[in-house]
Amino acid sequence: MKITYIFLLVSFLSYSQNKKSFEKHNQFQQKAMLDFIDKKYETALLNFQKAIDLKPRENVTTYFYATAAALNINNMNKAKELLIASIHQTNASKEYFLNFKEFDNFRNQKLFTEIENNYENYITEFYKNLEHPEIYKEIDSLFAIDQKARKNKSDWREISKIDSLNINRLIEITKKYGWQKKGWLLLWHQRGTYNQDNYIWNFFKPYIDKQILEGNIEKSFWTRFEDENSIRNSKKQIYGHYWGQFDQFPIKDIKNVDKRRVENGLPPLWYMEKIYGIKLPSDYKRTKL
Repeated sequence: MKITYIFLLVSFLSYSQNKKSFEKHNQFQQKAMLDFIDKKYETALLNFQKAIDLKPRENVTTYFYATAAALNINNMNKAKELLIASIHQTNASKEYFLNFKEFDNFRNQKLFTEIENNYENYITEFYKNLEHPEIYKEIDSLFAIDQKARKNKSDWREISKIDSLNINRLIEITKKYGWQKKGWLLLWHQRGTYNQDNYIWNFFKPYIDKQILEGNIEKSFWTRFEDENSIRNSKKQIYGHYWGQFDQFPIKDIKNVDKRRVENGLPPLWYMEKIYGIKLPSDYKRTKL
């Protein structure tokens, strides 16, 4: 009985710590982005680093902005360190590296040539650190099949068949190896039946909910699904994911939208305006972060 109690206590503390680490990660990342936009590069770098330390495999964009902050204060060693870590930890794509706009003013620096020339070696290191690299590569292949069918404008019946095969395989993989982050897109293409009583959602909804509760997946995971579902049913958004369509799909109960967003792991809408330049709804009023 005592052993069971200790196990449950340790599990609870572990879950709580995981959840808090996500929340702290987001707080540091958002503060860093605000500092970066205000050209406070030193404090931006400090906060980006804190976010990275909490969740080193979470977000390649955090690494790239941290690198840009380091470049802006002429800390080339730190910039190189962050770039290499971004590949080792997140498998940062070479295309993204070559096209990230915040790097454009610094591409004549020697470190960019060095990184580009050694990119494949850094990618190899990423795969060495994976517990199941073959599963990661299989998810990549399912992702590629998904995108090829859509880019080629395949017949909807062919796309539907591919989506069905992909989601069935994703269920098998998830049962055996756990959630694979890149599987989000495959699940997104099942959004038309979101929350319905079928084998897809009867598996994924409780599974993902449990992972969120345990702090293994972001609280914001379902928010885009819920916005999409709400638009389909009521022509209104809950969280405001569809930035350019506020007139067509207004936000319900807009006075509380930032509260809903923050409670579910999203930054306030005013933050999205400042960082990404979105046009805010006319009836929106700013709240504190």
